[in-house]
Amino acid sequence: MTVDGEPVDFERFAESVEYLSADLQACGVASGCRIGLGVQSGWIFVLTWHALVAIDAVVVPVDLCDDASIDQARDLDLDFLLAHETHNDVLEDAIDEFVTGETAIPVFRVAEEFALVDVGAGVARTRGGGLVADLASGRVETTDHLLREADRIGRRLGLWPGVCVQLGGPLNTRPTMLLIIACAARGACARVDSASAPTADGVEVVPVIDRDGWQHEGPLLSVC
Repeated sequence: MTVDGEPVDFERFAESVEYLSADLQACGVASGCRIGLGVQSGWIFVLTWHALVAIDAVVVPVDLCDDASIDQARDLDLDFLLAHETHNDVLEDAIDEFVTGETAIPVFRVAEEFALVDVGAGVARTRGGGLVADLASGRVETTDHLLREADRIGRRLGLWPGVCVQLGGPLNTRPTMLLIIACAARGACARVDSASAPTADGVEVVPVIDRDGWQHEGPLLSVC
């Protein structure tokens, strides 16, 4: 992958994923745990998404700045809430929404720049991870299903080593999350910014696939 145009080789990225995964597991995150992921964009999203897939956790994307998103996620019995230090200004308010009562809330510093909040649903679950893309329904798509679909996407788009995919805007949507996995599985290069700027209302950034010989002037935009 590349971050702000600077290449990050596979070995370095894999080490970062392993480091974050190990820290999360040391704090109690295990296969089947429901993790509210409060990261939405930039290379830190790609990193956390890979780490949680490696652990086989159930990932629940949450917008920490959106009360409706928090309300829906709260009803899904999360075990942990994971956020980056860039969200420290809203994290405390989000914690108050997830946890009621006067009990102390354990907050772990993970991989130096992430906060892992134990929101402690304490619900017994079967093991196995996945993704809750639709907070309203709460349906969990299993990790195996996601990997199979990502493989189909990679084959359909013709991803292979040497192909670059530009990713921008919010990355915590199901199509983009599958595309991130497809890039990794097929050896394609994902291009992301260190911190993506928010997109304008009604405009969605569409990933651009760059192959040798293809000409394009930049990210494509589609008006919703």
